[in-house]
Amino acid sequence: MLPWKRTRPVSRLEGFSDAVFAFSATLLVVSLEVPQTFPELVADLRGFGAFGVSFLALVLIWSVHNAFFRRYGLDDGLTVVLNTAQLFVVLFYVYPLKFMAEM
Repeated sequence: MLPWKRTRPVSRLEGFSDAVFAFSATLLVVSLEVPQTFPELVADLRGFGAFGVSFLALVLIWSVHNAFFRRYGLDDGLTVVLNTAQLFVVLFYVYPLKFMAEM
């Protein structure tokens, strides 16, 4: 085990945060409609790059979030409030992030 990693199990706060990130990734996918014809499929595939960029940004944010909690494992009130604010921003900006990636 790396010396900077804590040995405590995952907290409820971390589990909830992971669920929010998973839900955000799901929102990126759910916004896509299933194509009915081949031309619709080709048209939808043009947006795949934007989905990839959005998903990468989401994974990078999650990665930093995970590293913070793996290293420090804080569970105090201030950390809960700041974490909640971050999760709100992640959920709120899922669609604008994808919109900006498509431009």
